[in-house]
Amino acid sequence: MSAPASPARLRLHHAASSYYSMIARLALVERGVPFESVSVDIHRRAQQLAPDYARLNPNLTVPTLQVDGRVLSQSRDILLFAFGTTEAGLDDATRGWLDRHYAFPIEELTFGWLLSWNPLARPAVRRTLVATEKRLRQLATEHADLADVYARRAEVFAGRVKTFDPTGVVAMFGERKRAAFELLDALDEALADGRESLVPGGYGPADVVWTVFLARMGFVRFDAEIARRARLARYAKAVKARPSFREADVWDRLSPLKLLKQVL
Repeated sequence: MSAPASPARLRLHHAASSYYSMIARLALVERGVPFESVSVDIHRRAQQLAPDYARLNPNLTVPTLQVDGRVLSQSRDILLFAFGTTEAGLDDATRGWLDRHYAFPIEELTFGWLLSWNPLARPAVRRTLVATEKRLRQLATEHADLADVYARRAEVFAGRVKTFDPTGVVAMFGERKRAAFELLDALDEALADGRESLVPGGYGPADVVWTVFLARMGFVRFDAEIARRARLARYAKAVKARPSFREADVWDRLSPLKLLKQVL
């Protein structure tokens, strides 16, 4: 699978604040693959729930990449497309790093962090999740051709209502934090030989996803955990210094101004 050179052939539907959108943007920018940017308001207007978008991406998520009549609806697929490879073409080391990254529930870490220090947000987030589940079930009744799509997504939100229950969110966050620190240890150990990329051969797919992961660690104020792992700190500094990091708008800090632009 090779990435095309014509910008007219690619449209990336994404949201600035979306973690997985950052992976897609970083991969495409890093590889110099031009694309048309289509911003999706996943907050106030919830455009990802619109019937037209549901027909494009039945997962009702971002990012989505349209490529010559095909649709890539997972950031991992977009990542591999940008690097001109496929799952079958991955080496074992790269596949291992990707699998480990995608197995981690980054949403639970992010929202768990937010709700752990902001008790006032806990009932508000729960109300939003409940309302979204209800809206999805209503959409399922209104659009017969998309009933299964909306019903499946409603079940996802029903699960989130349980996951982010105010009575257990602090304990859940503690578990996710410990798991995240174990991943930082694994990265630091892998970098013990002084390598500049996780897999020999230069900055590759594994580096893209872990660059965004390390940025998220900064977002949730775990910079000190990176800093105390010297080899990982060196790597993090290097990957964030790449021009693609800023060009792809990878968030490594909670910016109130940026967030307001997403919800207003």
